[in-house]
Amino acid sequence: MYYEAKKETLVMLYRHTLLTAEQLGISLHYRPKTMHNIMSQLRPEGLVRSVPLPFLKRNHVGYTLTVKGARGAAGLAGDETVFRAKAWEAGPVQIEHFYGTNAFFTELIRSSLPRADEGLIEWLDPRSAAERYVQTKPSGKKSAPVKPDGFGMYRFPGIGRLAFHLEYDTGTETLWRLKEKMLHYGILLPTIWAKVDAVQVLFVTKIESRPRTLIEIWEALQKGTFRHARLPNVWAIAEREWQRHGAEEARWLGSGGQRVRLRDMPLLPPLADTPGPLWGKQPRDRPPILIRR
Repeated sequence: MYYEAKKETLVMLYRHTLLTAEQLGISLHYRPKTMHNIMSQLRPEGLVRSVPLPFLKRNHVGYTLTVKGARGAAGLAGDETVFRAKAWEAGPVQIEHFYGTNAFFTELIRSSLPRADEGLIEWLDPRSAAERYVQTKPSGKKSAPVKPDGFGMYRFPGIGRLAFHLEYDTGTETLWRLKEKMLHYGILLPTIWAKVDAVQVLFVTKIESRPRTLIEIWEALQKGTFRHARLPNVWAIAEREWQRHGAEEARWLGSGGQRVRLRDMPLLPPLADTPGPLWGKQPRDRPPILIRR
């Protein structure tokens, strides 16, 4: 039972490291009860382990893969040749970071559910997002100067597509390090995106005062290092404000004191072709009808 659903769950945990049952259900379009049943089968098989989330109330737990589960998921994802068991031995260290990053994407999915044609088209995990921007140096050595915590493409029907790189800041990184990230975005993204002025870099911060500081840093770079350059847009918001107003109404701080919703940011043009199933809206077969005797 749940054969395909279990495979999807394993691959999801392999790509995104740590998710709660609720986040998995929202992302994969399964009912909460289904996800709990799946976990109750995967744990005895030694494929997943539960991880306490002490920063949340009511004894919440997340799930991550064991070495055995990760090895199997790597095979399902086509990563057999690059799989490294050691990375999965001790479990995730940055638990709050993984949870917060994935919570951002799942909130986007959840808020889109009432609207059939609107939603998340693409969601790349950190490794996949970094691989998109791998650069080869003259020496032949490869590097990934841009390493977002995730990349997403969100569809607003008849309006356009929101392309964004997420940086989830728990407050452990210095402002110098965050400035360095902005520099890499400003240097690299214009060489990759033809319409870079319709591409976003989103900072979600746990420290309430950081959004304004981050935008001040970006404005200084715009006036100095990147003067006259075509650049992506940088926006910032405190996590508490994002949670309070939700994905639809939260206002993001940008250059010049702008405060805009996600749908009001510069968008890429709509796709000519209809995209595949949106995240959280994958078609699912109804459970078999039980025949009473």
